[in-house]
Amino acid sequence: DIQEALKVFQKGLKLPGSRTDIIRTKNISGPSPVGGSSGGTEGKVVQTLDEFELQAAHYNIACAHARLDQIVESCASLEKAFQVGFDNYATVRADPDLGTVHDSEEFGVLMERYDSKKGFNPFGLFK
Repeated sequence: DIQEALKVFQKGLKLPGSRTDIIRTKNISGPSPVGGSSGGTEGKVVQTLDEFELQAAHYNIACAHARLDQIVESCASLEKAFQVGFDNYATVRADPDLGTVHDSEEFGVLMERYDSKKGFNPFGLFK
């Protein structure tokens, strides 16, 4: 069921992820724990999605929206995938799961923005 898959992909954006990070939570008064100046910061270790996990999640969400004929939502999710670094435009143009969006105006505008070199004609400047 595509609707259920979409929900699962959207929940995936809330998973801990594989990237370890430290979030500084507050300043600590007193001597620095590493010497030198006074004070320091307290932090907590968190897990976040890395760029590849974000790319995959947004791409899969775009595919699910396309399969549900939700063109605007599909293109919005594709743009999120592009914004986090997904750049395999040939796959996007050929993926049958995105077939319902390929001929849409939204898709054309999106691809022109991110993959404008496709079909570039250097002699087109001299028309």
